[in-house]
Amino acid sequence: MSTVSSLFTLGNAIRALLIIGLIAVFGVVVQSCQKPKSGLERLSVASLSKLTVLETPPPQPDISFSSTTDEVMHLSDYRGKVILVNAWATWCPPCVAEMPSLNNLQNQKGGEDFEVITISLDNKKEEITEFFDKNGIDALPSWHDGTYQINGLLQLPGLPTTVIYDRSGREIARLLGEAEWDSPEALALVDYLIARSNN
Repeated sequence: MSTVSSLFTLGNAIRALLIIGLIAVFGVVVQSCQKPKSGLERLSVASLSKLTVLETPPPQPDISFSSTTDEVMHLSDYRGKVILVNAWATWCPPCVAEMPSLNNLQNQKGGEDFEVITISLDNKKEEITEFFDKNGIDALPSWHDGTYQINGLLQLPGLPTTVIYDRSGREIARLLGEAEWDSPEALALVDYLIARSNN
């Protein structure tokens, strides 16, 4: 009985409180020493939670693509705009699922400062036109890469992959997988990137 009561003495209680207090202070110090989140990291929430910012992003490669009407495009043609490059294919279910939200994003934010660029890896260009017509995709370009060079040059781990470039062609961030590109967080991300690149 006396052994049990001696464990719960005032001295032991004070020591326990001091230890708990020191642990709490240590936790606060460690947290305050962590690198603060950047604007992009703060916006990487909800459907954009897989958005990653690379420490040393690769330079924008010199890639050319053709449209369903045989027009030729180079990524460098879009310098001066923030661009969201989405690699996709009609045979990829997550790509198909996010395409309407990319179309909405282009309708809402596309213009002088921002552009959504979709590049299909389908076997035939006609598959893009058929898909766009059938699904009411009316704001996105029908660029096509029949050579699959985009996989290596953009270092794509899979489809869909979205790469975002600033006005000078520097990669800002990328997202592997499907996202809701017309969600409030995506619209806020685009506004942030446009405002940041104007400074």
